[in-house]
Amino acid sequence: MPPKPASIEATLAAKLAEPPAQVLEESHYQPKAQSYWAYDGASWQENTSTIAIGSTKVSSICLITWNIDVLTGGAEARMAAALEHLESLISSVPASQPIVVFLQEMGQSDMAQIRASNWIQARFFLTDVDERSWGSPLYGTTTLVDRRLLVSQLFRVPWVTKFERDGLFVDITLHHESDRNTRVLRLCNTHLESLVADPPIRPLQLASAARYLHEEHVHAALLAGDLNAIQPFDRTLHSDNGLKDAYLELGGAEDSEEGYTWGQQVPQWMKDRFGCSRMDKVLHCGSVTVTALQRVGVGIKVAEDKRRGLRDLGCEEWVTDHYGLMATAEIDSAVPQ
Repeated sequence: MPPKPASIEATLAAKLAEPPAQVLEESHYQPKAQSYWAYDGASWQENTSTIAIGSTKVSSICLITWNIDVLTGGAEARMAAALEHLESLISSVPASQPIVVFLQEMGQSDMAQIRASNWIQARFFLTDVDERSWGSPLYGTTTLVDRRLLVSQLFRVPWVTKFERDGLFVDITLHHESDRNTRVLRLCNTHLESLVADPPIRPLQLASAARYLHEEHVHAALLAGDLNAIQPFDRTLHSDNGLKDAYLELGGAEDSEEGYTWGQQVPQWMKDRFGCSRMDKVLHCGSVTVTALQRVGVGIKVAEDKRRGLRDLGCEEWVTDHYGLMATAEIDSAVPQ
């Protein structure tokens, strides 16, 4: 049996030893506007306003979400394999369909590799190029937005948390600004609180997110990421907040091997202790329907020539401990009168 990675044990122990998350002043939880980045052929350029090169005619998108474990060694080798897998997935999507990618547990080296990827430079806006907007260098989130989409707003909302978690929101314009019924597709990339908390924190976090997903001008909304759904109450958080769980809507069942996204690619001691769970989810509300959902990143390992190095570190060869999800979301173009 491989040894328990010291970094994982130390991080978990330190967080468990901290007092419960404290509710701060209300001003702390207000949305924080953020710019985004586009590659101009030579470097990533910051954009504080909309770049009018996207299309406003959005009828469907492909949404991919994936947590790339930041607490395991061999970060560069693992991220290289993750990006190779993502590129392969994206190449299989119909060329006419815009793509958005949610990533969680990003670190500084991950962002460097993302910035340097030619296929990302050519095809995507980045919400982040470094850690400046993150609450923690261990739990960064970033979103890759298809350059054909028209970004109208980007902001982060801090959650009540002791793990420095937040929601990363991107608004995509669905109708022209001149239209009196301007509506947006709102996307939220999030990594909810880890482990067990007393009192529970994830219900507060998802309730906060839902308030933004249900705003009047939001025509359709998708929230996805690592929701750390490990307790009984997690099973109803979506319905408690007026959201639909794509996996369940498509006929999936709880406690089934087909739904698990965590536990299959971890050391045996972790699987024995925590079992398997459906941590990662795609939730939605408004005029959008998820018509297809599949797990991705299944069985993906680092390159063959990098595996011995990971074993020498006492690490598994998997790219990450999570499976990702890839969803097809169809957006109803009808605008409420």
